[in-house]
Amino acid sequence: MKNKNLEKTQIAYIVVITLFIGLFVGYSLVGTKNRGAQTQETQITKSTCLADDCLLVDDLEYPVGTLPTEVRKALDAAIDDEYKALSVYEAVIYKFGTVRPFSMIRGAEEQHIASLKAIYDKYGLPTPKNNWTGKITVPKTITESCQIGVEAEIANAALYRDTLLPAVSAYPDIQQVFINLMNASEQKHLSAFERCN
Repeated sequence: MKNKNLEKTQIAYIVVITLFIGLFVGYSLVGTKNRGAQTQETQITKSTCLADDCLLVDDLEYPVGTLPTEVRKALDAAIDDEYKALSVYEAVIYKFGTVRPFSMIRGAEEQHIASLKAIYDKYGLPTPKNNWTGKITVPKTITESCQIGVEAEIANAALYRDTLLPAVSAYPDIQQVFINLMNASEQKHLSAFERCN
């Protein structure tokens, strides 16, 4: 009787171990298959590109060309100014919490930067880093911070209108992005900061 129970126990162990090994091997194979599919899905192509750093257009090879120094400097000045605005608004939010209009305009600034990064990508240029992070001094009150927002948006619009747009007049794609960013500063962000001031 003891031998039969021992045999049954051994058989049960063998069955459990076999099932465990089968499950493990099957899981490994499925995992490998899924990882392979995932790798195929995450390969960036013109049809799968959705990220800001790979805004591709059908039948267009990247980079599309080279930019003269003057145009590159204008692009650098634009993204630097947008980085500065983003850093100021993030610093205000860090100090005072998620307050409007800073919390809303922060998202808009991120979109502005994404638009400019797409131009860098299109022309095969490295995107400059944000050198403003951690270098912003925030005023003592939200009202004073709003006044800084007013001044920053006025200066931003003037920068595009007076300096940057003339520098890129031969590049309609860059010009359109600059016009959109200038209009956002003048027509949306400025009034939001004026209301909170």
